[in-house]
Amino acid sequence: MPPIAYNVAHKYIKISEQFSYVEANRFLSQLDKELEVADLNLSKDIAELKNFAKHKAAECMRDTAHMSTDVAFQFCISKFSRYGFTIPDDMSQTEALSLLRSDKFWFKKLKTLATQKMEEVRRQLDLVNQAKSTYCSQDRLRQHQWEKEQAHAFMENKWFCSADGEFISMLDAYNANVSNPKIRRAELMVRIKGTEEFSKLQGDCGWFYTLTTPSKFHSHYKSGKANPKYQKLTVKDASDYLNTQWQKARAQFDREDINVYGLRVVEPHHDGTPHWHLMLFMPPDKASRVTEILRHYAMEHDGDESGAKESRFKAEEIREEKGSAQDYIAKYICKNIDGEYLDTDKYGNDAKVAASRITAWASLFKIRQFQFFGLPSVSLWRQLRKVDGSIKDFELDQLRQAADSSDWLAYLLMMGGTNKRKVERPFALEYEKQVKAMFEDISPDLLSKHAYNSKPKTILSISARHPLADKGWLLLSSPAEQVGNAPVPRDGREVDAGSGGHRKRLGGDPPWRGGFPIAVGNLGLV
Repeated sequence: MPPIAYNVAHKYIKISEQFSYVEANRFLSQLDKELEVADLNLSKDIAELKNFAKHKAAECMRDTAHMSTDVAFQFCISKFSRYGFTIPDDMSQTEALSLLRSDKFWFKKLKTLATQKMEEVRRQLDLVNQAKSTYCSQDRLRQHQWEKEQAHAFMENKWFCSADGEFISMLDAYNANVSNPKIRRAELMVRIKGTEEFSKLQGDCGWFYTLTTPSKFHSHYKSGKANPKYQKLTVKDASDYLNTQWQKARAQFDREDINVYGLRVVEPHHDGTPHWHLMLFMPPDKASRVTEILRHYAMEHDGDESGAKESRFKAEEIREEKGSAQDYIAKYICKNIDGEYLDTDKYGNDAKVAASRITAWASLFKIRQFQFFGLPSVSLWRQLRKVDGSIKDFELDQLRQAADSSDWLAYLLMMGGTNKRKVERPFALEYEKQVKAMFEDISPDLLSKHAYNSKPKTILSISARHPLADKGWLLLSSPAEQVGNAPVPRDGREVDAGSGGHRKRLGGDPPWRGGFPIAVGNLGLV
């Protein structure tokens, strides 16, 4: 029996008592249609989905062995599209066939489709709301915790070994980067602090905005009662709506030559519907216009519905007497990562439990929880923090020191300030394309950009190039698997918990803080 059978029966009885058996039967029929996609029942468990994926990949391999590439592609893509899936338009037929004949590719697609749909069904069955289960369902939370346990067990038994015999466990590597919630939180706060310091140097003001979707996106009230205005719109629908409205606002900013920069935080309401918090910095004389534009697009659809003026859009100026920008945003950072330093969320739930539910929700729906805009690349910042020792080029080394000492303000100044295009910045990362393993046997002229991974190769400035160290790391199941003698763990540098990474603070005066450098030549980046 499917795990939601009891909940479906309960909902059926509830509808029949509240309305009629006709309505209950109509609900059951519609639900059945939603859970069936072609010959796939989306309520299948993970093991059944894996078998289904293997079957489809085998069909694409076996039934097309005698066909030409074009005919084989048309055959396989017709099967694939039955489930609502697509292949990028710029992908060659040969490249696409390699994917369509892979059970791992099929399973990844099917698992995402099934798990997201099942969670949307649970929302309809009154299983995701403050009265029942906040942010995500209990089933989703258990699944996410199991996935984390599986990943942890995998990492415990895997090691990276370099060409010269250094080794480090995968789990240690995980704990040393932004996948680790503590480091992720620390890095976010470092960037926010530096961005706020920059805004003060510029004389800019900060504002905090909250944008919420119309009522038709919300499945339930806090009481647990179903929202009669809900139109069965999904979490992805709500996320796309907010993105669209934000893009409209940014387009208007560009038309009026208004430069804003800052951070966006996405988090769920109690029923799983996303909403946005924006921390924006801008010239003081533009603040009222920015607020007006954001309010217009936040209220563009169903702006006259009951409660819209009070809940759909909120704007608050960041005032020093009430706290810094860090103070305004810190609770949202902590709440959406691990709940550290908080007691409860806004609904009175334990903060750490709430954080685990929010991360389960974000992971399922592939929500990017934090996004900075108008600011320089954090990828370059992270690569600079990995550089051992100094860099010969003076300016590049100054940039390295800024990153290594967690001075985002100095880094931001040396990168040319805010709202600059990649080619306008004086420093950049150059990437090397590496063919993914499954496409290695295909001629390069038949491969698109989707067949490659991008690996950081060089740090560029106008006058210098600094190649990044490539130690040829291999993934092993044992630290001694490919090493002649028992290797010795490398000595790691002491961790500074406040640095936002695994580097120690350098101390002393912060690096160069002059005017903004600008690119006086083209870095040759596309």
